[in-house]
Amino acid sequence: MDRFSQISVRTNRYSVPVRLIGRTVRAILHASELVVYDGQQEVARHERLIAKGQARLDLDHYLEALVRKPGAFPGPPPSNRPVPQGSSRPFMTPGGRPRRPPTASGTAPGP
Repeated sequence: MDRFSQISVRTNRYSVPVRLIGRTVRAILHASELVVYDGQQEVARHERLIAKGQARLDLDHYLEALVRKPGAFPGPPPSNRPVPQGSSRPFMTPGGRPRRPPTASGTAPGP
């Protein structure tokens, strides 16, 4: 695992919780998902990336660092809105820009 709390699996990068930086984790690649374990405990689950050189980052994996060091990342602080259990909250668009929060109507505001 690298210092950015990501692991590389078949040319793609996937996030894991920051508390595991420096540890060795085990990744199991299935047909449609990747599951990451620290010992026997599941610590991350991601939809599998098919194209090469992509990244799947889950904001929840970085929240521990933001609580300890709120200014550690550029941009506004993360939303305090709850996330439904079992879902992830990707914070970047496929183009690499910060994802805008949805409006009250459920759609993201225009550019």
